[in-house]
Amino acid sequence: MLFFRPLTEKCLAPKHLGKVRRYRLSRGDGAVVFTGTLLSYHNHADEKDAPEYPGVCHLVTLAAFRTRKGRFLVYYIVEYPEDEHISGQHQYVRVLPGFSDVERFVGAMAYVNVENFRSKVLDEAASRSKPAA
Repeated sequence: MLFFRPLTEKCLAPKHLGKVRRYRLSRGDGAVVFTGTLLSYHNHADEKDAPEYPGVCHLVTLAAFRTRKGRFLVYYIVEYPEDEHISGQHQYVRVLPGFSDVERFVGAMAYVNVENFRSKVLDEAASRSKPAA
């Protein structure tokens, strides 16, 4: 059996959607390591003609996973403008017990660019989160 390296946030791609993989997602100075299924993701840099948001806090990456234990993990990266309190990209992780909690959490996000892809990410994740019959 081959042992593959864990996938990182840079490895989020359509070929990994719906497949169980081991992930190592950066978060601050450390990382979150888990085994799960990538349900859906959006990366702002992958958009054609992606608008720039200078001086405005915006979402760079949003990904939804189902862990091997059956919980849901939302991973997102936020780009903050330069100021004295916070700046640069910051990674966040939220583990939620059910998909309805994921919908509520992502639905409450108020970043300037989240409206453009929120429903796409949630619809894709909902279709992949249902167990196969």
